Amino acid sequence: MRQIVFSSLFAVTAVASALAQPKIGSIVNTASYLTPPLDSKSNPIGNDVIAQGSIFIVFGTGMGPTTPTYPSGLPLPTSLPATKGTSISISAGGQKIAAYMFYTSALQVQAILPSNTPVGDASVTLTYNGQTSAPFTISVVESRVGIFTTNSQGYGTVAAQHGTDSTPVLLTKAAHPGETVVIYGTGIGPITGPDNVAPGSEQVGSDVVVTIAGQIVKPTYAGRVPQFAGEDQIDFAIPANVVTGCYVPVSVTASGQVSQDFVLPIAASGTDVCTHIFGLSASALATLDSGGTVNVGLFQILVAYVAALGGPVQGAGGLFDNANASAVYNLYNLIPVAYGAVSYPAPLNSCVVIDQVNTSGGFNLPPFNKIGGTELVADAETLFINGPSGANANILRQTTGGYVSAFIPPILGPGSWTISGMGGVDVGAFKATITLPDNLSWTNAGNFKSVPQADLTIAWSGGNSSANPVVTVFGNSTIVNPADPSMSRAKSFYCAAPASAGKLVVPASVRAQLPSAASGETSFGSLGIASGGFASFTAPLKKGTLDAGVIDYGEAYVLSVAY
Repeated sequence: MRQIVFSSLFAVTAVASALAQPKIGSIVNTASYLTPPLDSKSNPIGNDVIAQGSIFIVFGTGMGPTTPTYPSGLPLPTSLPATKGTSISISAGGQKIAAYMFYTSALQVQAILPSNTPVGDASVTLTYNGQTSAPFTISVVESRVGIFTTNSQGYGTVAAQHGTDSTPVLLTKAAHPGETVVIYGTGIGPITGPDNVAPGSEQVGSDVVVTIAGQIVKPTYAGRVPQFAGEDQIDFAIPANVVTGCYVPVSVTASGQVSQDFVLPIAASGTDVCTHIFGLSASALATLDSGGTVNVGLFQILVAYVAALGGPVQGAGGLFDNANASAVYNLYNLIPVAYGAVSYPAPLNSCVVIDQVNTSGGFNLPPFNKIGGTELVADAETLFINGPSGANANILRQTTGGYVSAFIPPILGPGSWTISGMGGVDVGAFKATITLPDNLSWTNAGNFKSVPQADLTIAWSGGNSSANPVVTVFGNSTIVNPADPSMSRAKSFYCAAPASAGKLVVPASVRAQLPSAASGETSFGSLGIASGGFASFTAPLKKGTLDAGVIDYGEAYVLSVAY
């Protein structure tokens, strides 16, 4: 089954004249959409990275006809259309190589980078209607796999199939522990034959592994999809003891390079429906599977200490949203995950180490404009938060939608807290209540201005509640080599302990797996502790019903460190 979805790639209208000189803006893997990490001034570190034999997308202007144009079939051409069409030339290692064209349009072009393209820096030019763009530099590597997702945007739920019958893995037809599933991507590695024809079964790449909820799995097959040019297929068995849920974290590592993070729905034995963290019913999940929307209210209370900010951060915010499957995932990923209420599912009293590119921290304003869906307005201006001993504050509506406020001076502490609204054009009056535990305090954080190679003893107080009696200790080291992206590398560790324990020892064997930077490389590192919890609430809507109402809290203490 071909997993490349073209229709969603043309969400914008072509406005460039066919006579204008083409201009390349960026070149990315067509599955992952990953771009280079940014430095402290938001400038990219290094070039866009494309693997030999992989499918890539060029974003720009004036690159093709206003109407998307596709080849008639295999073999893929080097010009599309044949006369005065779009062609892409790659200059690398003293050679000039033509890419194979998947489709062309004014603003987006998709093609295959031939497997025999020399690795290293390469200059890309695009020609359309006899005019050629300025050169654009990319870095060509042997392997940099991206995995296709159901929203065709490189994040969220993976486009997976059940191994037994090739039907799609869905929220209501989830995978199961012990089952073999098939996922698709591009960029595992080059092949020896031509890239513009059906390659047949050919295993490619080296040391390909799938990491699923911290467990490492060796695929039974990792190579080209036999009947499709440039596309890769990975077959693997889900561990029998894996955690279950609608958003089980997964990644793929090939030749030492990790894919983007994505998630896989996994249901417990005896049911086909995964358990959603927001408490969405089976019928609501079926609506999402069919492309429909559900109504979700999500609010979060945040308590955090970020050393880079010089002090504690407190705040609260959220929104109601009429959301499709992708937007529901964004609600989950951009709020409770980003702000500490959800952590990687490490087993209690142990640690997992995973390949994971994680170069950014949270604690900025939630990116409401990136969630998607249609906001359901609960008040034109203000919501309210009230807690013990008369503590209270306003939560203000933002120009980008949603509601958020920082609390200066801090007001949050243990006890029962309620976020409420008097009602708006879409949502009636509501109250959402959650109990916060004693503040989570990292009592020996001052010991880690540098991170020793020995065991790391992390001590804390507070953070214990019946809603979530677990504290997560985490660390990440991401090393970016701008001169040779194939040398870039990153690992994270996650350890879980009962909050009541007040202490966890991260073994030196775990700490030692995090990479250190060499001369000329850029390092991003973090070390922290976090805890969080969830509660449900209801709210009346002016139209329809609320499918899920969730209020959560996240507590985190994060240091920027070098490993």
